[in-house]
Amino acid sequence: MGRIYLIRHGETVWNRLGRLQGQLDSPLTLTGVRQAEAHGRKLGELLGATALPVLASPLGRTRQTAAIICDTAGLPYEAVRFDERLMEITLGEHDGYHGWGALDEDFPEHAIARRADPWHYQHPGGESTEMVRDRLIPVMNELRAAETAHIVIAHGVVNKIMRGIYLGLSEEDCFALDRPQHGFHVLEDGAEEFVLSMPLESA
Repeated sequence: MGRIYLIRHGETVWNRLGRLQGQLDSPLTLTGVRQAEAHGRKLGELLGATALPVLASPLGRTRQTAAIICDTAGLPYEAVRFDERLMEITLGEHDGYHGWGALDEDFPEHAIARRADPWHYQHPGGESTEMVRDRLIPVMNELRAAETAHIVIAHGVVNKIMRGIYLGLSEEDCFALDRPQHGFHVLEDGAEEFVLSMPLESA
């Protein structure tokens, strides 16, 4: 079973503003750039001269993060494989909305439906969490079957679901997972370990 270094993209402008990105994009902030650089340095420490394959979401923020990590860790960015299955959950018509509070205030009926069944709730024109899990299961199966370790660079919701699949978590426990940007998770032998890349107060 291949080890998986699971990394979320660095902080973006919309992360800082509290906007719901979904499959829309905004660039990394200076903090986000520093987070990606820190991930690259930490990977360099852990891997040494070993050049692992990198799998990433094709969205702009993950491409930017991957480029910085590769440059810092001495990995070939041109070898990164971009996989659409790793794209963040889309909220459909609500991608880019100005936060959950504003969305729930403007569409209270959607808020009620989402809270009643968050795993199966499908955003208008978007995806449910279950739909995202279904497209990620084959990715995780491929990574588990791989003979070599992989670096995976994706998104907050995607990484929570990937960890949930790997660890065999319930839907409730999967939702409760964190979405850190100041470190990353290493998945191996059915367990996970959090690796701190930079102090949280510096992130």
